[in-house]
Amino acid sequence: MIILDGNRMGERGALHAHLKEKLSLPDYYGGNLDALNDCLGERRERDLIVIENAGAFVRECGPYGLKLLQVFSDNGLQVLLD
Repeated sequence: MIILDGNRMGERGALHAHLKEKLSLPDYYGGNLDALNDCLGERRERDLIVIENAGAFVRECGPYGLKLLQVFSDNGLQVLLD
């Protein structure tokens, strides 16, 4: 299980820095949804992602957050909004 903090995901740069840290993404991670999709596609683990403070995540990320959730889903990751 990987726990993400919705309070740290409001601004895109901060969101991708948080993802890089929590998902242990490689140094070459490009910090965008296409790069995230590529990196997740290389992973063998299919973890559960828990987004704590989901209200802040939804409020701050809006449509971009929905695209992020789709990238997780496309790569076989389950997401729980808490």
